[in-house]
Amino acid sequence: MPDYRGMFDRDYIGAWDLNGQDVTVTIARVECKELVGSKGVKAKKPIIYFEGKEKGFTCNKTNGKAIAAMYGNKTEDWVGKRITLFPTTTSMGSETVECIRVRPGVPAEPAQSKKEQRNASPS
Repeated sequence: MPDYRGMFDRDYIGAWDLNGQDVTVTIARVECKELVGSKGVKAKKPIIYFEGKEKGFTCNKTNGKAIAAMYGNKTEDWVGKRITLFPTTTSMGSETVECIRVRPGVPAEPAQSKKEQRNASPS
């Protein structure tokens, strides 16, 4: 059964969308958008979109630094690169809230299927 929070009309992924697991994705594009926080405060944030996914990922400074450590500070250099997201928690004021973090380190390339291996081998 899906988490009820994923059933609301949202443009961005939440920790519950990861179903408690690491998810490795490929960055399709990064856009800067102005978002309005829960207290009405506006802030510019990078929104990362992934290949084959509809919802964007609101990138905070912690996650931005993790991606920059792997691929550099220029977001155009992030396109086509893989990152691994994982659900966790963080403190926000006096509350502990769910969040998404980026695992440090470039994820391993996925193993090729036998068919892909045959097609990649010289004849």
